[in-house]
Amino acid sequence: MSPAPFSRRRLLNTVLPAAAAAPLVGVLGAAPAQAAVTFWGKIVQEPGDYEARFPDLLKLNDGRIMAVWHRAASHSGTVGTIQVSYGSADGKTWSTPHVALANPGTMAGIDTRDPKLGKMNDGSVILTFFVPGGKVYYSVWKPGWGYFTDPTELVAAGIGGKYSHGGALALANNGSQVNHVLVPVYTTGTSGGAWYIRTRWDASTNKLVVLEGARRIISNNNPVGRTYTEPSFVQFGSTVVCAVRAEQNGAGSPVIIARWNPYTAAPSYTFQSFTGVLANSHHLLKTSDGKVLFTYGDKSQSVRPTVGMLISNPTGTWVKGKVLGIYNSGANDQANPSSVEIAAGSFLTTGYNAKTKAASSSGGTLWLLHSSTADY
Repeated sequence: MSPAPFSRRRLLNTVLPAAAAAPLVGVLGAAPAQAAVTFWGKIVQEPGDYEARFPDLLKLNDGRIMAVWHRAASHSGTVGTIQVSYGSADGKTWSTPHVALANPGTMAGIDTRDPKLGKMNDGSVILTFFVPGGKVYYSVWKPGWGYFTDPTELVAAGIGGKYSHGGALALANNGSQVNHVLVPVYTTGTSGGAWYIRTRWDASTNKLVVLEGARRIISNNNPVGRTYTEPSFVQFGSTVVCAVRAEQNGAGSPVIIARWNPYTAAPSYTFQSFTGVLANSHHLLKTSDGKVLFTYGDKSQSVRPTVGMLISNPTGTWVKGKVLGIYNSGANDQANPSSVEIAAGSFLTTGYNAKTKAASSSGGTLWLLHSSTADY
């Protein structure tokens, strides 16, 4: 791909001041459920009927924060585009958002959904997303660029009709296994379930080289009527920890926590049903002190608000601790949170107001909420 499109990175220098926390509460009309959580600012308020859905955040090597989201007029049945903005290290100022792809015409007329970010060991970023019909694509960003490359479809033997949710996980190098990357995906139907595709990041070509057929972590219809979707990964030493959304006949079911050694030729998976935790569209953040900030849409509550929990022993049995209310717009279609750690024990989590502008003056806004380790 020609480097010419990336000359537009001058847009990174345009920043938007974030509003102070106190006025935001008044404008929004829906304060966080816990007093300890505070409004930090906003990334964007989309114009007209557009909304900023399915956001994802990532801390870049230069200290800035990258944010992507699905810009569309409704949850589905429309053509949405992936937007990107770059925030300061403290998340207080943000660049003017723009379409994430350098050549958006490559996906013209196609709804590009659920953008997720994964940082490679060299600081490059892989953006994954899916389109209606069950195809997963990825695009690449490198330090100094403002845009992502033309998308490449991710194809692996043994799987079809797949969707993505969690960000690509760059594994720590281990012997001959260098620059290996796990891409989480899921499939529907009784023979579907949660999977991953093992790849190798090739920085010289900006490609993920598929190394083997897709591996299934857990199968749908076990028990009958159960579905497993939206796998998300973090790594601790020689263990990958995975959270998988579970539903029983369309209703909430406890999230599944899976673990395995990614360096073995035939991984053996262990599973835990996280009793009492009905987590939808979750996010896992590995914290600087070796914990996991687990944020999710709480299916056990009306309108599925965003909540969070700090997991102190991620590679062991997860124990339900304090569930911290983070954001509730009062609308049915919300959550899909993402978080970053801006300083040790200091976290920013997304929340988007899915209300229409007729119902809320801040409808279509992508907010940032602040919490700290002490709040959990």
